[in-house]
Amino acid sequence: MKDKIYHDIKDKKILLLGFGKEGKSTYRFLRACDPKLEFGIADMKKIEDQEVVQDQHVTLYCGENYLDACYEYDLIIKGPGVIIKDYLTEDVKQKITCQTDLFLKFCPTKTIGITGTKGKSTTSSLLYHMLKKLNQKVILMGNIGIPCFDTLDEIDQDTICVLELGCHQLEYMKHSPNIAAILNVYEEHLDHYLSMQHYIDVKKNIYRYQNQDDYVLLANSPYLKDQTGIRGKVLLEATSKEDNCFYITEESLNIKVASHHMRFSKEKIHTTLKGEHNQYNILICLTIVHILNLDINKAITSISSFRGLPHRMEYIGTYHDILFYDDSIATSIPSVICAVNTLKDVNTIIVGGLDRGLDYQSLVDFLNSSTVENIILLPDTSYPIAALFKEKQTLKKIYMVTSMEEAISISKEKTQKNKICLLSPAAASYNQYQNFEERGDHFRSLVEKES
Repeated sequence: MKDKIYHDIKDKKILLLGFGKEGKSTYRFLRACDPKLEFGIADMKKIEDQEVVQDQHVTLYCGENYLDACYEYDLIIKGPGVIIKDYLTEDVKQKITCQTDLFLKFCPTKTIGITGTKGKSTTSSLLYHMLKKLNQKVILMGNIGIPCFDTLDEIDQDTICVLELGCHQLEYMKHSPNIAAILNVYEEHLDHYLSMQHYIDVKKNIYRYQNQDDYVLLANSPYLKDQTGIRGKVLLEATSKEDNCFYITEESLNIKVASHHMRFSKEKIHTTLKGEHNQYNILICLTIVHILNLDINKAITSISSFRGLPHRMEYIGTYHDILFYDDSIATSIPSVICAVNTLKDVNTIIVGGLDRGLDYQSLVDFLNSSTVENIILLPDTSYPIAALFKEKQTLKKIYMVTSMEEAISISKEKTQKNKICLLSPAAASYNQYQNFEERGDHFRSLVEKES
């Protein structure tokens, strides 16, 4: 597989666009294939890696005009953190690919892709856990933090590849996994895309290039009603319990395929995952297990040993008689609403981060009518959110802060005893942190400090 990928690209003039985790992985891949291959690397930030800086066969383009380098190359391998929007011409955009696309183009075995505005990390990890417990050879990769190229030496004909696919991996893909699932679509990442429709179209790349033997699982979303061009077999989150669907009732999780109805009692599914959204994630995984023709009852048994992922409604501990939860992954408004509804006893919520132009009216409406008493607002979204609360003449206690330290200090002082303080930002972290993980870790450290 490694040789096929390299043979496909080696005669082109290559640019690595972005030098984050995937960019560094692609650099290692190219150097392993040919220590003297000439190529370029472009990134907004100055590249400090001395191996790269001293590599005489690499041309570096750094700084504000780094995207201009794209016009000089035949093949652009883009990292997920790079924002293109309309900065490049359509001709140049046609030259863009990514690790994930090259991986799917040549992967010789079964591939499963999971995407969605929320839930994709938990669902991908749970599916990986199930397949391991079912004695399958399986690898988890992609947006979860494991670049595809870092797994190439581990893959053979029997390997099942589970890929968590964020919109930034999907944007320039021209190949799709054999089984694709879109969990949901909400307003998100609009700082990266020209419009909401652009974001939806990017998500649909997960199934756009499938063939008739492939499968796609689709959420019941108004953004996914148009199924024009789908080649694979479609399974829908049901509204009318038709064939080829999956759905949840008060008592059970259900899968209906070709008039065969599988019903799984919720009472027999033992899990530490909270909330109806996680029941949905479990159902997605079970549906994929069925498609793979594996033992679905053993898969259900395996759920009890899955412990969930950090920063996803993660219980940090009880300090000063306050229960602290870290939901730093929640960068969308529906995720925050889901967390508050699931945990129920939230007395204080910490919200805010990078301002990406989201409309926070629905979040303000929800919090204003909720039992949450204290709303702590982090920059940069603190001003627009506070303004919306002011318009509603809210009775909530609103605190605008400049740092997480200040937020934790207020939360320890104001949160009622035996109630919850929840970090659930409804915003990205990049204005103050490298990523949501760093934000969550900082939250935890401050909660535990002097407690």
